[in-house]
Amino acid sequence: MTESPTGQGTSDYEIETTPAQAGPAGTAQTLPAQKTQSTPRSSSTEVIETVETADGIQEFQVKRLVPLPDEVPERPRNPFRRMATRITSEFRDPSPGLILSLAYIVLAIGLNWQLLLHPKTQLLGGNPYDQQYFEWQLTWVQHAVLHLHNPLFSHAMNAPDGMNVVGNPQIIGPAFVLTPITYLLGSSVSFALLTTWNLAATAITWRWFLRRHVVRSETAAFIGGLFLGFSPSMMTHSLAHPNLSGQWLVPLILSRLVRLRERETTVRDGVVLGLLIAAQVFVGEELLFLTALACFFFLIAYAAMRPRQTRAEGPTFLKGAAVAIATAAVVLAYPLTFQFAGPQSFKGIPFDISFYASDLKSYAVYPSLELWGDPDKVDKLAPNATEQAAMVGWALLLVVALLTVWCCLRNAAARALLIAGAAMMLLSLGPTPKFDGKPITWWWFPFGTEGIWSHLKDLPAFSSSLPMRSAMAVSWIIGILLAMGLDKAMEHQWYWLRGAAVGAAVVALVPLLPRVLDVTDRPKIPPYFTSGAWKGCVSKGHNTIASVPLSGSGDRTNMTWSIAADTGFGIPQGPVMAPTSPTDKQVVFGRVDVLWTAQWMSYIFQNGGASTPPVDAGIRSRVAQDLATWQANCVVAADGTAHLDALKAFLDRAIAPGVHTQGVTVWKEPSAH
Repeated sequence: MTESPTGQGTSDYEIETTPAQAGPAGTAQTLPAQKTQSTPRSSSTEVIETVETADGIQEFQVKRLVPLPDEVPERPRNPFRRMATRITSEFRDPSPGLILSLAYIVLAIGLNWQLLLHPKTQLLGGNPYDQQYFEWQLTWVQHAVLHLHNPLFSHAMNAPDGMNVVGNPQIIGPAFVLTPITYLLGSSVSFALLTTWNLAATAITWRWFLRRHVVRSETAAFIGGLFLGFSPSMMTHSLAHPNLSGQWLVPLILSRLVRLRERETTVRDGVVLGLLIAAQVFVGEELLFLTALACFFFLIAYAAMRPRQTRAEGPTFLKGAAVAIATAAVVLAYPLTFQFAGPQSFKGIPFDISFYASDLKSYAVYPSLELWGDPDKVDKLAPNATEQAAMVGWALLLVVALLTVWCCLRNAAARALLIAGAAMMLLSLGPTPKFDGKPITWWWFPFGTEGIWSHLKDLPAFSSSLPMRSAMAVSWIIGILLAMGLDKAMEHQWYWLRGAAVGAAVVALVPLLPRVLDVTDRPKIPPYFTSGAWKGCVSKGHNTIASVPLSGSGDRTNMTWSIAADTGFGIPQGPVMAPTSPTDKQVVFGRVDVLWTAQWMSYIFQNGGASTPPVDAGIRSRVAQDLATWQANCVVAADGTAHLDALKAFLDRAIAPGVHTQGVTVWKEPSAH
C-alpha cells in the first residue's frame, strides 16, 4: 500500500494515473509524495512510482491521490483557528519536517550554548566589538519603540550630530520583534537568542524550500538545509554579524519568486514577495542585494536555455514581479528615502574593497571556525575570522562537482545555477583577483588582473557593498546543487550507489563541522551607569557624556555604558558611518578625535601625561568650547582606566577637580552645577 505524506494508505483515495517521464530501470520504488504545484488549493497529492508495463519496460508513473468526498476534512474558516489546528496536529502526529527542524534547533543551541548560558557576563570571543555595537542597536530600537521615537535615526551615538541607523549595518526588524525581551531581560539576552535563531531558522527555511521546490528526497533536503544553515558562511557571520547571518528570509523570497509563474495566484504571490523583500531590508539589506544579484544571473541563464518556456511563462512572471516591486516600493518609500537622503546620510563605503575581497584559493581552504580549519592557512587568505564565507573546502567542492556532472548536467536549472555561482564567485574576487595572495595573470582568466568589480564599484548598491560578501551567494548555490545531486542519486536503481553518494556528501561535510562559538569575559560596567547616577550629568540641551576612552573603531567602552543606561544619554564619536561634513556626503567611518580635547584625552590615555601641555586659561577655554560642541556637561573615566592619574592631573585643571563616585571619576563643567 502506497504511503501518502500524512501516513494514510491509498485505500482512502481515488487514484488518477498519468504517464510520467521515463526513468531508469530497477525495482519498484515509491518516492516521497509532494503537494500538487499546479493546483495549490487542491488537497490532492502526488506520488511517483516505478512500474513495469506489459512489454516488460519499467517507467515512471505519477499517481494523483484525491481524497474521497466524504473523507475531506472540514477546514476552519478563521485563519487563526486553522493555524492553531495545524500546530496541534503537528504535536499530536509530528511530521518529518518538524522532527528535522528540532534537530537543527538542538544543533544551533549546542553551538551557542556558552553565550546562551551566560549572556550577561560573556561576549563572543571572535568579535566582541561588533556584538557590543549590535547590542547597542537592540537597546536603541527598544528605547525608540517604547518612547515613540524614530528608530531609523538616533542622537545617542555620534553626538551631537547623530547616526542614520538605517544607513549603517542594522537589524531594526529583529530588534523590533525582540523589544519585549530586550526591555525585560536586556539586549545581551536578545543578542544571544538572535544568534541562535539565525542559525536554526536559516537551516529550517532552506530545508523547507529545497523540499518544496527542488528535491523529492527528505534526505537530500535535510543535508542541504544542514549545510546551508551551518555553512562556513553562516558560522563566520555568526560572530556578531546578525545582519548577515539572518539569512532565513532568503529561501522564503526565492519560494515566492518561483511561484510567480502560477497564473492563478500571481497577484497574491507578488504582494507577498514584495512584503518579504521589505522585511529583508530590516533584517539584512546587503543580503537582499546579493539575493537579487544571484537571481538576476540565474534567470538570465535559465531564460537563454529555455526560450520556449520563457515565452510561455515570462509575461505572468513579469506581472508578478511588477506587483512585488510596487508593493515593496510602497512599504519602503519612507525608509529608503530616509536612508539615502535623510539626516546623516552618506554615499560610498569607508573600507578598502581590495582588502575585503576573496582570494580564489580560499574556496578550497577550510575556515578557522570549522573542524579542519587551520588558522595559519586562513590568516593570509581572509581579513579576519568574520570574513571567511568563501571557505567551503576542497572536498565539498569536489563532491558537488561530481554530483552535478553525474546527475544534473542535463537539468537547465542546475546549469543556470552553475553560471550564477561562477558569476558571483568572480564578483567576490574584488577589483584585483588573487590566488594565494598573488594577482592572477592567467591568460584565460576573465578580465585578467582587473576584476569585474572594478567595472561595477561606482554603481548604486555595488558602491556600498564589500566584494567578498558575494561568496555568501556562492555558498547558497553550492548547497542547492548538493541537494539536487543527492536527490538524483537517491533515484538510482543501485542501492549501493545511493549510499555512496550520501556517504561522500557526509564525508565532505565532516571537515566543515562547526566548532562551538568561543566566548570571553564581558567588561564590568560601573554602578554609576547601572544605578542611574549618570542623570546628574545631563540637562536640557546637554544630553551627552564624554568618556575616556572615547568610542572609536576599536574601543566600545562608552557604548556599553550607554547600553546600561538604556541609551538615555548621547556619546561622542562611535563606530558609525557618517558623511564627511554637512556639505560632503562621502562616507567616513568613526570621526575619531576631531576635537582638540578628544585628541589630548586619547593621547594621555595611550601614552601617559609626560608631554601634556601646561593648563592655562586658553586651554580651559578650549576644553569648555569642545564640551559645548559635544553638548556635554561631564567627562567620565572608570576606575582602572589606563594612565588615570595623568588624566586626572590634566582634567582637574582643565575642567574642575574630579569627584570619585560609584566606580568612576566625574569631571563636571562648573557652569553646569
